Amino acid sequence: MINELYLYLIYFLFAITPILFWMVFYFKKDLHPEPKKMILKVFILGILAACVTSVFEMTILGVFTGKYLLFVILQSFFIIALIEEVLKYLVVKICVFSSPELDEPLDVMLYMAISALGFAFLENIILFFAAEHPYAVGAAFSFALLRFFGAVFLHTLTSGALGFFIALSFCSAKNKKTLYFIGFFMAIFLHGVYNLAITQLAGFWQYSIPAIIIIVLAVFTTYGFMKLKKLKSICKISV
Repeated sequence: MINELYLYLIYFLFAITPILFWMVFYFKKDLHPEPKKMILKVFILGILAACVTSVFEMTILGVFTGKYLLFVILQSFFIIALIEEVLKYLVVKICVFSSPELDEPLDVMLYMAISALGFAFLENIILFFAAEHPYAVGAAFSFALLRFFGAVFLHTLTSGALGFFIALSFCSAKNKKTLYFIGFFMAIFLHGVYNLAITQLAGFWQYSIPAIIIIVLAVFTTYGFMKLKKLKSICKISV
């Protein structure tokens, strides 16, 4: 019993450590720290969004199953990527867009990343604790490391990229629809390609394609943060 509790504690630490690391990483980019209460609220709603997504995805995938390429593509892009990106966005739209705490364009990217971290945290918990066969500590560490550089980081990057275009749309009302479309398309497309690569490919391409996507998104979001910092004094937030 003690060994089992010890193992579950290890699982929990492995599940939450990547989340805390990326949370600190993103908020170090903000010169004006956001209220802790708002951060916690968005994070918790991100967890709830992941709950809704899990039920929805399991329901759909339980009804529609198949090995045909068309189904696999629809599953990766529309059943998984589309639903997840939309729900992560809705957390911020509902919780933040009407809040006075949203006072500079950079905040949009930050809160999108926090929503994604809440989402990824529940995914981590499910993957660690719902395993049929408990992970050994070494295997759990390796899996946590893979999640750290892979799915958890991907969630924050796709949400951050979408947040960048949304932030730009607040500063350019006439291009709002176009910017929203570009942001959602980029997030969903790259998320879907990532899903296809890790589930359908093998060997070199199974790892190289996801790595390329992560690197491209990391460079893009870094650029996004830099650009939005410059806009803070000349862009009036208008949701």
